[in-house]
Amino acid sequence: MRLQKGFFRGMFAVLALASSASAYSQGHHVDESDRQGAQRLATYLCSTCHGPEGRSEFPLYPNLAGQQAAYLEAQLRAFRTKTRSDEEAHDYMWSVAATLNDNIIIALADFYATKALGPGKSGDASAIAAGKALFEKGDLSRRIPPCAACHGAEAEGLSIFPRLAGQQGQYLSRQLTMIQLKLRASPIMHGLIKDLTNDEIFVLATYLQSL
Repeated sequence: MRLQKGFFRGMFAVLALASSASAYSQGHHVDESDRQGAQRLATYLCSTCHGPEGRSEFPLYPNLAGQQAAYLEAQLRAFRTKTRSDEEAHDYMWSVAATLNDNIIIALADFYATKALGPGKSGDASAIAAGKALFEKGDLSRRIPPCAACHGAEAEGLSIFPRLAGQQGQYLSRQLTMIQLKLRASPIMHGLIKDLTNDEIFVLATYLQSL
């Protein structure tokens, strides 16, 4: 019961934030010049790490293609304000995001959200099966809720809950570990995943990468 109460309190807080993020986007007009500027930025700068149209060729750099626009907006604003302060944010994203205004952030998020990610990567069948079970059912005996409750049955994401399907496995593993160690601030996620073992993180990442 404590798990359920804490889980739902956290979900209400995040859903309120998701609603405000969505309202923020809808309340800002992005003109064609901003859209073109965002496309140039994606093509000539962001693609260096995140690949053509957001399909990363490097296992530790995330795919952006097909990602939830509200999540991308929230992360870019967090980089710009330096409220996301993990190592990668500090080393790579702070300086890039500092140059972005609100309309470019929204246009850039929209650019990536509309791109197709493509097929997932195959992996060990037993790891994929174990990751799928954990994603869909969690382990309530250890107060670990199912990831699908927030990220969707197909891991497609919802608003500021990011798409995980098809994401780079090594990137996912690193981010989950950094959140566990509180090297990346994510209070709700920390509480939900703090008891995952290294093996469970691996099978989750393997399953999600395969989608």
